[in-house]
Amino acid sequence: MTDPFTAPSRPNRRLRQRLDRLATGVIAASGIGVVVAVLAIGVYLTLAVLPLFDDAEVDVDVAPSAADGAMHAVWLADDGTRWLTRDGQLRDAGGEVATLTTGTTIAAVAESGDRQPLALGLSNGEVRLVPRDDQGRLRWAQASTMRLFEARGVAALTLRHAAQGWVLAGRDTRGDVAALWHTGEATRRIVVPETAEHIALGHAGRLAMTQGTQLTLWQLSSDGVGTALARTETQAPVTALSFLQGGRTLIVGDAQGGLRRWRLSPEATGWQVAETSYSALGDAAIRRLIALPRQRLWLALDDSGRLGLYQSLSGRRWQGQIPVKTLPTAVSTNAQGTQVMWLDATGTLQRLAIEAPHAAVSPATLWMPQTYEGHSDAQWRWAAAATGDEEPQYSLVPLAWGTLKAAAWAMVFAVPLALGAAVHSACYMSRRQRARLKPAIELMEALPGVVIGFVAGLFVAPFVERHLAGTLALFVCVPLGSVACGWLWRMLSRRWGLRLSPISAGVGLMVPLALLCWAALSLSPWLEAWWFGGDLRAWMHQQWGWDYAQRNALIVGMAMGLAIIPTLYSLAEEALSGVPRPLAEGSLALGATRAQTLWRVQLPAAAPGILSAVMIGAGRAVGETMIVLMVTGNTPLMSPSLFEGLRSLAANLAIELPEAAVGGTHYRLLLLGALLLFVFTFVVNTLAEMVRWRLKQRYRRYGGDA
Repeated sequence: MTDPFTAPSRPNRRLRQRLDRLATGVIAASGIGVVVAVLAIGVYLTLAVLPLFDDAEVDVDVAPSAADGAMHAVWLADDGTRWLTRDGQLRDAGGEVATLTTGTTIAAVAESGDRQPLALGLSNGEVRLVPRDDQGRLRWAQASTMRLFEARGVAALTLRHAAQGWVLAGRDTRGDVAALWHTGEATRRIVVPETAEHIALGHAGRLAMTQGTQLTLWQLSSDGVGTALARTETQAPVTALSFLQGGRTLIVGDAQGGLRRWRLSPEATGWQVAETSYSALGDAAIRRLIALPRQRLWLALDDSGRLGLYQSLSGRRWQGQIPVKTLPTAVSTNAQGTQVMWLDATGTLQRLAIEAPHAAVSPATLWMPQTYEGHSDAQWRWAAAATGDEEPQYSLVPLAWGTLKAAAWAMVFAVPLALGAAVHSACYMSRRQRARLKPAIELMEALPGVVIGFVAGLFVAPFVERHLAGTLALFVCVPLGSVACGWLWRMLSRRWGLRLSPISAGVGLMVPLALLCWAALSLSPWLEAWWFGGDLRAWMHQQWGWDYAQRNALIVGMAMGLAIIPTLYSLAEEALSGVPRPLAEGSLALGATRAQTLWRVQLPAAAPGILSAVMIGAGRAVGETMIVLMVTGNTPLMSPSLFEGLRSLAANLAIELPEAAVGGTHYRLLLLGALLLFVFTFVVNTLAEMVRWRLKQRYRRYGGDA
């Protein structure tokens, strides 16, 4: 009899070897490519985030000034090519342009933005206002003159825009203070019955004045009335005063080099809280505070020539020395706040290039509570997309809190159901029933998150709002009812248990549970009227201070829990099914019941796999976007309440990234949130996979199939 096996020819064997090597190389390259792609994402996000924490830089460029013949200039254009002298000559690099005043000198200048006029304080007590066109260009030929003081000349001016007009305040050579409020229809003059050494005008007509160590806040109004709001004593005589962008934060410099911040109250009550101190440049007196138009930045200059760049929340970002230790006679900043030019008393023009695009970001502003404008206490807040004069709030804590809160409630909802189903199908069901049930549950994972979020937001959330008491009753009645039904089934005679198939028993269990749900929803209005005065939401607000939002953490917990149940179930069921059969059979052979075998043998053996399933489910919940986006209301709150909204890092990324300017602070902060999600999910999934690998090694030692 001939051997049916025929040895392959040498060419065929070589071809198969080549194909095997090719397949091995393709598979290895694909795996390496996936790892490289994941690492490349992490590297890209890291490189995009690192500029947030770069040090600020201020470069001083000293150049010969075109204003050599006009060292007494009092105003510079934002590009330094045009200046205004004290004798009223408007000049540029090509020569004299125009004469604005005759017989008087210009003693003070004030401006407040691209669309606001330029104010010139004259030595005869008048103020000349130069309007701007729609592009922000000054119209010198259309200048108008108004009377601010009757007898003495203007010594200092400050200007701030107001609703449908502007507010201007000035101090004369004796220290008397007066203001003009222009509303577009009329201009009213306001006399402040106090003298001052320094003045600064803030938001909504708030006027700060200092005399020695006394700091006073006045409220000016468009009807020509001034009211004193608050008075306080500073630690040292005040030598410089300036409001930052928005006019709600006042910076005070004193004779000992101290720098402090005061915030205005949103109501007409004066100062909000006690001042905040900053790191001093030295012990010399602060002589000049230059507020920059972006990011709540300012420059501080002291008598010894030390210069510092500060940010309202993050503090000092840079300190250096100016080459010429003389106070500037004229200062100008560009609209972006990246360049400052000043002309000193020697006729030297200094250009300061400020590189601080992300000065408002620091580890403290991201993770520590801050006292923001309009708030009286330190708190975590996220409002990075603030516009206009609003202060941006860059704390990531509310977003991290919302992410963990949503994931935690989703796990609370999903873990009992998924693990219960996994235990039942792996330890109590027959192989045939398990083969039917497991694919049906795993098929739930194919449901898109946007569909789950749509159903939860449009149907579940309004239903829970209408039946809040009944919904909460269900979370108590259904678990207790399930235990009661199981106990009753156990108490039935063994004959009934043998007659009914497991499927029939399961269907029979659903009937009393459905009746229990119906009873809980039907009786909830009576229970709400009896125990909570007819309104559960009002009772919670009165007793615990909890507000109720229709889209809240309860809804997102149910919706996102439904989405991660298939993942938890599949992994936990595999861990339980992979427990070697000899372990369970040996326990039963020794006389243990099935429940004892489950608790003492199977669950401890599968515990690493179950823990891995929970970790992977938590990683999935943390990274979920669409469900959280559609169900939570997207309010970045730090509330522990189950009935209030939240905002997660993933949802915030989806909402704000399309509107963020590429390369800006807001854009890079969003990528920082993406990096945090990446690191969290990467670490959690890696640990879960390590746990699963160790579980497989343990099963192999026991002779399992895993």
